[in-house]
Amino acid sequence: MDQHIQASSLKRSLSDNLQSISGNFGKSSDLVIREIEFGKIKGKAAVIYIDGLVNEQVIHEEIIKSISYSEVSGRFIDENEMLETFKNKAITISDLKEVNNFEALNFALLSGDTIILIDSYLVGLIASTKGWEERGVDEPSVQTVVRGPREGFTENIRTNTALIRRKIKDSNLWVESKKIGKVTKTVVCIMYLKGIVEDHIVEEVNSRLANIDVDSILESGYIEEFIQDAPFSPFPTIFNSERPDVVAAEILEGRVAILVDGTPFVLIVPSFFFSTHPRC
Repeated sequence: MDQHIQASSLKRSLSDNLQSISGNFGKSSDLVIREIEFGKIKGKAAVIYIDGLVNEQVIHEEIIKSISYSEVSGRFIDENEMLETFKNKAITISDLKEVNNFEALNFALLSGDTIILIDSYLVGLIASTKGWEERGVDEPSVQTVVRGPREGFTENIRTNTALIRRKIKDSNLWVESKKIGKVTKTVVCIMYLKGIVEDHIVEEVNSRLANIDVDSILESGYIEEFIQDAPFSPFPTIFNSERPDVVAAEILEGRVAILVDGTPFVLIVPSFFFSTHPRC
């Protein structure tokens, strides 16, 4: 995405701002946008955050509930008055900063903060709500390292997307979700860096996943069997890793990560053999 688009200023229209944010993140499934009304004037606001990077209880209790039941009763004369009223009366979180452009807004979201935007105003607020998993994230048991991060993926897919988000703080890191398995309806996500990965690779991954027609997907090995090029090859045709730093490095090189709910092993494609040609 062009840098000048990301750094552009917020608009007065809340719907336009939300559309731009959603577009910047490729309508990623872990981007949460909650629209609410506040005060007697029925003002419109939106609370935006990345699922897995935040403390949702803090957001619900100290932001959404506080704004919804705030006693804002009059119209604001200017931006400064509006912001001061929100800071002092409508939101109970003490750590609040102002934001007026999409570049700062995107970075705040990717850092685990929550954005509050108000309709008709050019300035929004950043609330500190970081709350990602600190433990439950164990050292990898298979791919151990002598030097490097001592954290590995878990069985929770949202924790895993958050671990990758912490490594790559870029709104071009897109997440697409789908459910596979007629009985289990297992959540499967693909993550890739828009602008780095080749579009035809993403299309091929989506196509192969869409063609999977089974009752159950219990872990990533099931997915691997269905989408790999050469099932009987003595060489691995799809990589897998339980380390977020390894997966982040592969994404930065233009590969696609496939995450499956319920397993700490993430698939990485393409390998040398993975192609858009018919399977071997």
